[in-house]
Amino acid sequence: MKKIVVVLLALMLMFTMAACGEKETTALGDTMTLEQIMPEILKGVELPMVMDMPLDAENFEFFAFTPYAEGLTGLASEAAISSIAHSVVLVRAADAETAAKVAADMDANKDPRKWCCVEAEKAEVIVNGSTILLVMSSTDAATAIANNFNALWK
Repeated sequence: MKKIVVVLLALMLMFTMAACGEKETTALGDTMTLEQIMPEILKGVELPMVMDMPLDAENFEFFAFTPYAEGLTGLASEAAISSIAHSVVLVRAADAETAAKVAADMDANKDPRKWCCVEAEKAEVIVNGSTILLVMSSTDAATAIANNFNALWK
């Protein structure tokens, strides 16, 4: 009987210690599709009427400011009226290293004056894992969207 109690106590101790060990966590943003991320990062932000567009080989560079490459997927959300400077672009790469390179190119080539007669107040590129955000909009909207994006990786 004493042996059984000792074995049970040893097992309980082992499970308790294992539960206190460091756990690898996956960020919520890494588990979501771009189509799931977009409404989450726009939530609570005052925006003009927007339209979402999947990015493909033909329109990728216009929205992301970098050439399309195999393995990249993208989604853009832009103002439905072109005289309003507002663009949110999400790009996902195969891995974090590729995402960092693509983001650097996007950041170097972004054009907050891509619309006729208007310019975005703030343009920012952020990378979390293998997902890239390019936001060009009013300062308040861009800041809120960037904060919402970063919150998905906390």
